[in-house]
Amino acid sequence: MQLKRLLVAAGAALTLCSAAALAGPGNDKLRADLPQVLAAAQDGELVPVTIIMRDQAEPWDINELRAMDKETRREHVTGVLRQVAAGTQAGVLSTLTQARQAGNAQDVQSLWLANVVTAKVTAEVALQIAERNDVAYLNYDRPVGKDVFPTRPAIDMGDGGGISTALTCGVTVMGAPDAWNAGYTGAGVVVGVIDTGTCITHPDIANQLWTNAGEIPGNNIDDDGNGYVDDVHGWSFDGGGSNKNINDTNGHGSHTAGTVAGDGAQGTQSGMAPNAEIQTIKFWNSLSGEGAAWNCIQYSLDNGSSITSNSYGWLHAWNPDRVTWRTICENAFAAGQIQIYAAGNEGSSYGIDSVRTPGDVPDMITVGATDCNMNIASFSSRGPTTWQNVSGYNDWPYPPGKLKPTISAPGVNTVSHSRCSGYVAFSGTSMATPHVAGCVALMLEANPNLDHYEVKQILKDTSIDRGASGPDNSYGAGFVDCWAAVQAALDMGCAADFNGDGEINSLDVIEFLNAWNNQDPGGDFNGDGVYNSLDVIEFLNAWNAGC
Repeated sequence: MQLKRLLVAAGAALTLCSAAALAGPGNDKLRADLPQVLAAAQDGELVPVTIIMRDQAEPWDINELRAMDKETRREHVTGVLRQVAAGTQAGVLSTLTQARQAGNAQDVQSLWLANVVTAKVTAEVALQIAERNDVAYLNYDRPVGKDVFPTRPAIDMGDGGGISTALTCGVTVMGAPDAWNAGYTGAGVVVGVIDTGTCITHPDIANQLWTNAGEIPGNNIDDDGNGYVDDVHGWSFDGGGSNKNINDTNGHGSHTAGTVAGDGAQGTQSGMAPNAEIQTIKFWNSLSGEGAAWNCIQYSLDNGSSITSNSYGWLHAWNPDRVTWRTICENAFAAGQIQIYAAGNEGSSYGIDSVRTPGDVPDMITVGATDCNMNIASFSSRGPTTWQNVSGYNDWPYPPGKLKPTISAPGVNTVSHSRCSGYVAFSGTSMATPHVAGCVALMLEANPNLDHYEVKQILKDTSIDRGASGPDNSYGAGFVDCWAAVQAALDMGCAADFNGDGEINSLDVIEFLNAWNNQDPGGDFNGDGVYNSLDVIEFLNAWNAGC
């Protein structure tokens, strides 16, 4: 198996609490402000860290993966990632097990979406692990507060009484009703909402909950063997321990879930995809950090979320691990998952650091916020971003950098669910993001074979140009035209239906083989300019997978 070796950035100078503190050969692997945090820790104090393993899976060949049906692709990619983690983490996990038994470590978790271990450890254990050759570096897993969610003050809209059964302006201006009228409501599409949880009793979302068919509620048994007991509607990685309590005590997550799939049962239709299924993955409380968010993404991928809606992000000033974020996101893309992230609410305050991580990942679908007149919000984070000084990548040099956001959507005074009943208006790129996630659910119902890169391109190609002519660092490619995006998804059609008659049968095989033998354009199925057996294999894989 091929592996890549992570480049280790030079560590920051250590702030020593005594002449001998934190000395040792591994201290150059302590990233960002971890040396200072460890130096300030009391004897026996446990510090949350992420341990990034040296060996990571090689970058993926997306064209090769597209030859697989979606389920095979997901199983292949996750299988390779699991194999890399299982083959390289044993030594670190053994050290942490011994430390835990001695009271010097706790909350040890192994991840495979990137080859990472998270734990809370003493300074001595951190240095012991840093000395290992199989470890690339350690990062402080800084607990984050609610500022990780880019949201502005709320306006209470009251309960359902007196509110007309009306569509919110964001749903209307993006053209979702046109898609509904054509029969696309997000049915059968699972959207993972990674946020502060969801109040699952709100009348507008109660019928849109993803349910784990392999789990028997309340029996305290992991019936489906996925590692989570009674994960009926999702799971909580809230930093205070992994558990099944997905209830939203903040309100932010209920609001974003309502924008994805709220059906208007209590009076106001806020959801873009009212028949989509919401898988709730909770990651926030005062103890949560990057490791909790990475666990959420891994859970969503492993448990069937085709899309994730992510209304959170790390300011660069908080020293996020941009390398691991990019690795995790690109691995998820390879496995077929579509991710949408908020750009942030920093406007242009921080220049090339205004777009939050991981919205700054180059291939991420990153969302800016507008009002319902399609005018960009003053708070919406502007691009560009750069990766020129990020070890292991060193790309997208500035100027000009990487244009961000990707596209824009409504996020000013957005009306959606007020936790368990009624409605409230929030503003922020947090509100724009689930509008796009819901739109993508409509696109996937129309064409389930689309992957992240294809969805991103469609959203850009069909967007309404705003601001300066052409793509810019305020609106991105433009304002999302959801109905146009759904139509474009349909136009991509089903590769297996080669003759376009709406049926998958032997006539498609005959017509493809004729095109291949005659070297007609359609016969070059994989688009590499060569007519050979690879075209036949890729077509037959698509034909067997159906649509």
